[in-house]
Amino acid sequence: MPKGHPSQRNKAFKGESKRRAKQRSEGKLKKKIKKQEIKQTKSKDAQQEIQIEKQAKNQEQKVKVVKAVNTKIIAMFPMNQQANIAALKFQLLQHLNVQSVGISSYCTQDCFLNVEANGKLIKQPLRFIFLDRNPEQILDACKVADIVCPVLSCRDCNTNTISLDPHSNANAFDEQGYKLLSNLRAQGLVQQVCYIQDLDEISQSKKSVVRKLFSRYFESEFPGSHIVDDCSTLMRSVVVLHEQPVEWRDIRGYMLPDDLAYVNGELSITGTWRGQNGLSADQLVHITGVDDFQIARIELLGMIEQVFETAQPESLDPICRDKKHDIGDCDDLLKDIAGMQLQEEEEQMIEQESDVSYEDLDKEFEEEAQKKREQFEIVHRDTEDLDYEDEVEYGVEVKLRERYDQYQGLKNIRTSEFDPLTFLPDEAEKIYNFRFLKKIKSDVLEEMKQSEQIKPGQRIKITLKNVPELIVQRLTQPNKIYIISGLLKHERKMTQMHVRFHRHQMHNCVLKSKHQVFAQIGFRRAHINPIYSRILNNCSKTKYVKEIKDDTFYLASFYFYNSFPQQPVIFWQNDFDFRGGEIMGVGDIQRCDTFQVILKRIVLTGYPVKINKRKAVIRMMFFNPDDIKFFKPIELSTKLGLRGNILEPLGTHGLMKCMFNNFVKPNDVVSLQLYKRVHPKFVNIQI
Repeated sequence: MPKGHPSQRNKAFKGESKRRAKQRSEGKLKKKIKKQEIKQTKSKDAQQEIQIEKQAKNQEQKVKVVKAVNTKIIAMFPMNQQANIAALKFQLLQHLNVQSVGISSYCTQDCFLNVEANGKLIKQPLRFIFLDRNPEQILDACKVADIVCPVLSCRDCNTNTISLDPHSNANAFDEQGYKLLSNLRAQGLVQQVCYIQDLDEISQSKKSVVRKLFSRYFESEFPGSHIVDDCSTLMRSVVVLHEQPVEWRDIRGYMLPDDLAYVNGELSITGTWRGQNGLSADQLVHITGVDDFQIARIELLGMIEQVFETAQPESLDPICRDKKHDIGDCDDLLKDIAGMQLQEEEEQMIEQESDVSYEDLDKEFEEEAQKKREQFEIVHRDTEDLDYEDEVEYGVEVKLRERYDQYQGLKNIRTSEFDPLTFLPDEAEKIYNFRFLKKIKSDVLEEMKQSEQIKPGQRIKITLKNVPELIVQRLTQPNKIYIISGLLKHERKMTQMHVRFHRHQMHNCVLKSKHQVFAQIGFRRAHINPIYSRILNNCSKTKYVKEIKDDTFYLASFYFYNSFPQQPVIFWQNDFDFRGGEIMGVGDIQRCDTFQVILKRIVLTGYPVKINKRKAVIRMMFFNPDDIKFFKPIELSTKLGLRGNILEPLGTHGLMKCMFNNFVKPNDVVSLQLYKRVHPKFVNIQI
């Protein structure tokens, strides 16, 4: 088609004039600027809101701590033999007199020093506790302290050879000091102010070297702490530091008493209630190291005096009497109890009966028994020579179908189902079960806030009823520290407690199940008899172990009063180790569940005699055909990973024909695994 023909249609012009393009670009720029301004204002507003919320939360926490704690408590204790706490108290008194700071004397014991607020440097009353090298007293004082102050003396520091070998010549922490430090870490530490004592006795040329060395010791053991060497810096650090909230003690409330009086079986204790939650006259209280008590009345002291009497006090009886075992929103699950646990005494009786002395047998059976012993070559082996960890040994005359009647077979302990309502002990009818412990705890705390009569920070006088005179004599010993703590609802009820713990690195001895240990759970201390079990991954069941020889985590189960989680748990082997600081294990509360399945495993082993591809004749596992028929439905397994079943018994001496899923090798070991549910011992709690 020739150019310029009237039917020609060219493409439309896609551009635009310069004026219109300029107007459009300016409009886009304005829109962009407006959007950026809106985004900036929104981001600024959001950031400001977040900052305001954070500041409000921090202020609320500070207000809670300040309102709940009128007096700041400082615990001072020595960490080596040369530290002199009495001399430090004298120096502190001299410093306070020079600074014209008032000292109140409402507590008559020598281990306390109460400092009044002067409105200048000291804006909050202070209470110092001076302790000797008694682990029990130090642990109790650190439970209620807001600041801990470990003291190290550098008097025995060898300055002549300190540059050659600082560790051996410093003489800083001794063995007892390290033991005490491990106990304090297990219990939990608050703010720390570390004091270096006797630095004035060091020569001027070596003073800076010694101070740096001891500061390094403190920084390694107490990271982030304030390190001081005189009373003025000590007071400045104590005043500046803020209290850290400790959840497990603050939600219950506690009190460090100032005075007590005993009249006609009633013990009156005066002090300031501390913590985040208050107290009501219907609650129970616990005296650390003594027992739980009911409150007769609470008197509010100060400007407004008021007396609160008990209306419906909580019972001290820990045993379930009305058959309402379950606490929470669940039905009674203890109606269908299918079996009972074999007692340890019965097992010992069976073991004694199984050890038959051949001298008492008739001559007719003596020759047959001797032939069986020679034929099967039964030799007692040590635990190290056993093929499996839970392998058991037994005599030829033992009837396994009677001895292991309560055991059953499981294909896999992790995946196989086990009814938690079967094989429950008789004690299950006497104790309580807490299925939803976290929900119960939140409900109890809400109910406690609504019913509290005493608020934190108020000075009160608690009168306890039915207190024996022997307990009062223990509490009135000179320089004795005792703590009054509130108990939450249901914390007096007996239940089965499970603690996740591990053996402490300083304890190298073997821990045995069912042996008595001394335990501290929060504010409470008592003797318990736990059983230990291995925690399985992705499984609610646990596997019982007789002994603990490593430092991995295990589950300790025992009967004790209910305690809600987030409380530190410490184990000692006995009272003597507790007073010596020999810590055994450390952990925390996992749950309180009566239906926790703890399975004990035993392994019966045998060896192949004749092999025909996948079939084999097995000996040494059983010694009579009746036992083979009894355990025939249970699956077999081998050490090399084969699975099999019992086909039939052969003869009368315990041989049996078995079929496996692959070819059997002559060096393989055949095993039959049996499981039984076990429970801890139910013993009276000794505090």
